[in-house]
Amino acid sequence: VTVKGKGFSVTVDKGSGVITSYEARGTRLITSGPAPNFWRAPTENDRGNGQHTRNQTWRDAGTQRKVTDVSVRALRDKAVEIKVSGTLPTTVESTYTTTYTVFGNGEIKVDNTLHPGAASLPYIPEVGTLLFLPGRFERLRYYGRGPEENHWDRKDGTDVGVYSGTVSEQWTPYIRPQENGNKTDVRWAALTDRNGFGLLVSGEPLLEVNASHFTPEDLSSGVRHDYQLTPRDEVVLRVNHRQMGVGGDNSWGAHTHDEYKLFASRDYAYTYRLRPLTDVDEATRTSRRPTAAEFTD
Repeated sequence: VTVKGKGFSVTVDKGSGVITSYEARGTRLITSGPAPNFWRAPTENDRGNGQHTRNQTWRDAGTQRKVTDVSVRALRDKAVEIKVSGTLPTTVESTYTTTYTVFGNGEIKVDNTLHPGAASLPYIPEVGTLLFLPGRFERLRYYGRGPEENHWDRKDGTDVGVYSGTVSEQWTPYIRPQENGNKTDVRWAALTDRNGFGLLVSGEPLLEVNASHFTPEDLSSGVRHDYQLTPRDEVVLRVNHRQMGVGGDNSWGAHTHDEYKLFASRDYAYTYRLRPLTDVDEATRTSRRPTAAEFTD
């Protein structure tokens, strides 16, 4: 499905249900994504309490998803809605939807849902999406908690502000490679090239964001040292509803506290927007600009 407008085009693949091309002003903003993702690379705490095996059913749920339906409809003459529905091969089959609403200004609203197949499924390490961006978008600027990594249950020591750096600089070097670099309470995040042009992601209202050169699976392979990893050329951007807490009462068996777990006994829904960004200094103002064509049928 291809939607074209003034100065932009968006292509969604019906087989995978993800955007395979998003171009604005002749520049590609997304290589592929957003693909549903429910896995984080195990932390030392996770390994200590056995989460990496107990929650294994969510590890490949996103990559092994099956798209069951893609519907396309015009919303008056203002936008095109592409709704992707699919199943996830969890122990008891789960379902998800991703709905792309493409507006005439090149903006894409992304609505995501997850319906776990059974309350008895293990809790979910992460409820989110994974995107691949061209490697030249190495500059990250975001409005959220930082500048250090922070998590749902470990964020009070970080302040909300606007922070900037390279994608590579978001890496936190642990003795053993694991989940790292997460940012919570993110209002918007911009991935840009050296000229300040790129992709703006806006939360409705808040997101968790992780920009890296590794996927969660890259960091789940069990290598013992950073130098054994090969960074990807492209930028791996995770735009999440939430990642479960990291715990840390101890590292040899204690679980993350229940109030910081994502249980399978409920549904999840969250929304964000993707916009072309021509000037990173305009990110805050652009993220607050409402789409001119907000309406209901």
